[in-house]
Amino acid sequence: MIEIKNSIFNLTKFKFRFSCCALTKINLESEILPEELDKYQLLSNPKRKKEFEYVRFLRTLQIGKKAIRYDTIGKPSVKDKKIFISISHSKNFVAFAHDTSPIGIDIEELNPRILKVWSRYLHPEEFAIFDTTSIFDLTVAWTLKEALFKLNTKTGIDFKNDLRIKSKEGNTFLCEIKSEDGFQTVKMETCAYKNLIISYNINQ
Repeated sequence: MIEIKNSIFNLTKFKFRFSCCALTKINLESEILPEELDKYQLLSNPKRKKEFEYVRFLRTLQIGKKAIRYDTIGKPSVKDKKIFISISHSKNFVAFAHDTSPIGIDIEELNPRILKVWSRYLHPEEFAIFDTTSIFDLTVAWTLKEALFKLNTKTGIDFKNDLRIKSKEGNTFLCEIKSEDGFQTVKMETCAYKNLIISYNINQ
């Protein structure tokens, strides 16, 4: 357990708390609650099972043993209506965050493959903000849009047109999510931990 704790990266801002940790060989199946076992046992991929365990390890560290459930579009929540949660996975890390307002987070490790897919999610108006030859910039843009997606409450979202990044100042971005009433403005931040890019919305 000490190996896990020493590999945790924590971030706290206002009432927002974020934690991520590296996946290791340590088995954390004991972190799964009885009401979560059915979903866990349906997982056949060993990596997906490990992610499930480690997310619940971080959950317990942050908010105690509150069961994580999922709605019809896969959005995670807990019974306590005063707590909003968000979850993310990458190749070697998992992340969990909670806040007292809706929260969306995303993590992604730097990887050259993103140079081949950026045109699928980056809007032409965003070319002025991000260098399309930079793995770092493109990963930041991807994590911002993934975090925005996790904030939305409807299906059929188009990453390129419905999730927009409008401006940048340092590590802070003004973004927009398309809703029934037009576009909703969302303030986002990014940071880096090792080769991991982390993006999340700011509620205060």
